[in-house]
Amino acid sequence: PWIPTTPPHPPQLQNEEEAVLPVRILIDPHTFHWDSHQLHRYIDTHDHHLIQKIFLPQVPMVDDYLWSYTKDGEYSVKSGYWKALSLQREEHAPVAPLATSPDIASTIWQLNIAPKLKHFLWRLASRAIGVADNLRRRNININPYCSWCCSDFESSEHIFFTCPRVHPIWRMVGVPLTLLGDPNISLEDKLRYLFRLHNDSSLPIFKRTSPFLVLWRLWKTRNNLVFNRKSTTTEEVFKYICLDTEEWLNHLTPHAPITTTTSKPLSYHAPTRRSKWTPPCQGWVKCNYDASHHEGNRDSGLGWIIHDSHGTFLHGGMGRFQGRYTAAEAECSALLWALQSSWALGYRSIVFEGDSQTLHRALHSQTNNPRLRNYVNTILQWKPMFSSILFTFQFREQNSCADKLAKSALLSSQLYALFTVCPLFLHSSVNNDCTKSF
Repeated sequence: PWIPTTPPHPPQLQNEEEAVLPVRILIDPHTFHWDSHQLHRYIDTHDHHLIQKIFLPQVPMVDDYLWSYTKDGEYSVKSGYWKALSLQREEHAPVAPLATSPDIASTIWQLNIAPKLKHFLWRLASRAIGVADNLRRRNININPYCSWCCSDFESSEHIFFTCPRVHPIWRMVGVPLTLLGDPNISLEDKLRYLFRLHNDSSLPIFKRTSPFLVLWRLWKTRNNLVFNRKSTTTEEVFKYICLDTEEWLNHLTPHAPITTTTSKPLSYHAPTRRSKWTPPCQGWVKCNYDASHHEGNRDSGLGWIIHDSHGTFLHGGMGRFQGRYTAAEAECSALLWALQSSWALGYRSIVFEGDSQTLHRALHSQTNNPRLRNYVNTILQWKPMFSSILFTFQFREQNSCADKLAKSALLSSQLYALFTVCPLFLHSSVNNDCTKSF
């Protein structure tokens, strides 16, 4: 099995008689990319996006094994012991909540939100809250329809994300519904999206925190309607969300009260990291790069930007691609594109700066990371092409321009774009970096 899932699985074939064919027939021998014609010929379409997420190096490399139960692909005794125990379980044995989504389980408890919200999110992600869908699966006879719209079955996905009643509320807090309102995207992926928003330090703290208060307030509003027969208007729900968010943020910063109105969201930024971009030395340029990683069958974004030692914008680029299996792999793809673009533009003394510690450690041989091995080998093969080259790490606060480019790529109608002058949507970020650096 080589399809990158957990656990990995063999590809679903169009014809089972072709199961003995080698993987190399799916690779274009001239470009060393996946051959879409061959994929459609031999592989079921459900596996196409998973296969295209696998990176193919442009020079021959020896195949290797990956252990799918660790983040870096390296086998550990702890992960092996856990897997052995899980294999011994009988099919009908009870499974721990969120056992199939360990990333969600660990992220929930790391969120900087009130403890009651963490417990609520745990129950929501575990499908343990009392919506009709969950209760009926436990053989409890209850009205299956949503109490708000009375037209669709009540599930967690419906009452929090897809019910027409909740859409205006998400818009009022400034969260786009492109992903949240899509019924084809799972509840787990929607929660992961909210987690990414929460950890995005370039966003106002109100927008990062309020989505969890939206979920909490929607649940309380629904219960008030079901059990007390009391209806709440959209404006009232939004007012309570703002008050709840303000109360929590004032609790975090008691000496600097934060207020909000319906017209001006909070603009407070967490002061825990130094928000300052640093220019390169005289005679060098710096290329900041970043990826906007998305799981599932969705595009991811790439972005890079080049400044000189005065902070002047020189070149930039952004683009969409099929994405990778992990965020660290997407960062590798962003760095590779930045390397190739910088070389093609004639830069030879350059610093490449990203915000992935995993990639930084792998590039400097501080860790053995089988999952990134082919990426790192390909990246290092580019080093001799430059006169002087450095790979450095900075926190996301110092990488805001590349981060913005990567996210903007997903909103663009173009597959990719190269900028020789600073685009308008990036002006404020570039000026902010220069102001703080000089």
